[in-house]
Amino acid sequence: MTRPAHAPSNKDIMAPSAPGIRHDPLKTVLPLEGAHPSVFRWATEPAVSGYARLLHHSDHKGPGLPVPVCASPVALPGVGVVVGTFNGRVRLYDRSLSKTYWEIRLGAPIYASLVADRSRRRVVVATTEGQVVCLDLRGRLVWQAQTGVRIYATPTIVPGADLLVIAAFESHCLGIDLATGRQLFARELPRPWHVGHGSAAHRDPYASPVTTPASTAVIACAEHVLCMGADGKQRWQHEVGHAIKASPAVLPGRAEVAVCSVDGRCLFLDAVSGTPRGELKLGGKVVASPAVSGRFLVVGTQDGTAYGIDVERRAIVWTAPGYGAREYTSFTLLPDSNFTAVTVRGNAVGLRREDGQFLWETSQVLGLTDHDPAMDVTPVAGHDGSMYCGSYSGMLYHFRFRPAETEGKHV
Repeated sequence: MTRPAHAPSNKDIMAPSAPGIRHDPLKTVLPLEGAHPSVFRWATEPAVSGYARLLHHSDHKGPGLPVPVCASPVALPGVGVVVGTFNGRVRLYDRSLSKTYWEIRLGAPIYASLVADRSRRRVVVATTEGQVVCLDLRGRLVWQAQTGVRIYATPTIVPGADLLVIAAFESHCLGIDLATGRQLFARELPRPWHVGHGSAAHRDPYASPVTTPASTAVIACAEHVLCMGADGKQRWQHEVGHAIKASPAVLPGRAEVAVCSVDGRCLFLDAVSGTPRGELKLGGKVVASPAVSGRFLVVGTQDGTAYGIDVERRAIVWTAPGYGAREYTSFTLLPDSNFTAVTVRGNAVGLRREDGQFLWETSQVLGLTDHDPAMDVTPVAGHDGSMYCGSYSGMLYHFRFRPAETEGKHV
């Protein structure tokens, strides 16, 4: 059932672009000075050109325990990468991952992916205990907020309102001023039907909010999808009838949102009113978040199949068995607008958006002792030819894409 309220105008729908998918490059890449994407071979398998083992030492004699990398980082093209780890540390590494420019320690684990504030060249980090901090690129604290909620889902940024929107466990949603860290609103979200029945219903929402060009946030929680304005007021709400674990995806230029539920449906909702416009049945449970590139939406089911959907026709136009995103991760975009994700095998893959053609698959087999090469988080690729990814086993990787030839010379 859809319950519309007041809605933005059609003119607002054509506002500047906003991060419409969970791991949108608008949130994961902070452009500085880097090369143009055309000078790299994005369709060629990248090579591991740096790695770091992240270890916690309880004393100076032991070998150390692996520190999980649960959050996707923020890439700084031409400089390096900002990484948050499960022991609450945030570091800026150089591209080789051999040098640490700075490091700070927060008071709790970092699970939600880091978010780039592009307008101010800052990075926002949230911990599982509700601490949210904003750091400049020298590692200095700009602001911090103690929200009192547990944050596991990656926040989204609403550029038109200079707002950070957070969906947190126990069915909470917060709005924070991106410039100052001041809390602007807090509201309760619909709770799962099984809350109070001794289940893990408190671990909801798991999906991350996304942003529409109309400066609204779309949030999937429990068995519902809702749209919230920058003032914290609900615009509409639609009940799906089944749990939603994957983040929604905003379809550019169509004023639509795609939402995938655990019963294997991909729903298309009007972004202004929440009215259903159509649906597709994928035939498998969806817990990984989709991505959209142009007219193509990619969704992965838990059996490991990736589906390419032409959103103009609302039709499945290709399938790629074995190349669905690892559970609770996301598909994302390469700088050439093709798709990438980490699969159940723990390797990152590249898929061509138009037909799902396999482009490449990474290898992290490095001949190291006691090394699990599988990766667990969504990769992040910058325009300087670098891609970063990490694992729960405490490994952080830098991949390098091959430079293209320009006028007979290698760039």
